[in-house]
Amino acid sequence: MEEKKNRIRRMEGIYWAAAMVPFVISLACYSRMPEQVPTQWGWDGQVHGYSGRLMACFGIPAFMLAMEIFVAAAFKMDPKRKNIERSGALAWISRWFMAALGILAEIVIVLGGLGYEVDVGRIMSISIGLLITVMGNYLPRCRYNFTMGIRTPWTLNDAQNWTRTHRLAGYCWTPGGIVMAVLGYFRLAIPYFAVLVVITLVPAVYSYVLYRRKEGEGEHD
Repeated sequence: MEEKKNRIRRMEGIYWAAAMVPFVISLACYSRMPEQVPTQWGWDGQVHGYSGRLMACFGIPAFMLAMEIFVAAAFKMDPKRKNIERSGALAWISRWFMAALGILAEIVIVLGGLGYEVDVGRIMSISIGLLITVMGNYLPRCRYNFTMGIRTPWTLNDAQNWTRTHRLAGYCWTPGGIVMAVLGYFRLAIPYFAVLVVITLVPAVYSYVLYRRKEGEGEHD
């Protein structure tokens, strides 16, 4: 038990060290950054908006760090936090994605500020697709909780509904994420977002169907 606690502490330490990496990157490059830095890109990779140097270098990393703190606190305060701990690597994958996204975003911003051309649309769309694929592999193991997973009124109302919905979601997300990564690489925006909508809606609709089916069985008893 003590060994497990020590391992968790080490993992937490590594995680929060990674969460600070964007600030280190910004500090190292701040003096070479222009006053206006590209921070918004379109699907085609073209710059659509700029931010001041201070905001780009420290404001955006601060926002990402605040989100990481919020998610960690939400997991800790969840009345079903033991189930989150029993959900395998899903919680850690969710948290590490946020840390990795913060690092990746700051690298892209710094490179853009230094004059390098960065294909942001392709990088982010592929990254999101791969994340969905990885999470889809773990979703069927996600235990009932109030913070993480497919949280519809019907999954939160019934543990069996939760389990079956997450099993289906895993079947949708794993191949769906791969398809999204491929579509993102080829810059096919409409099919990309269509796949995202489908793999989001199908588990939610399935959850409602299970609820209505169970309600119907209750009425016949």
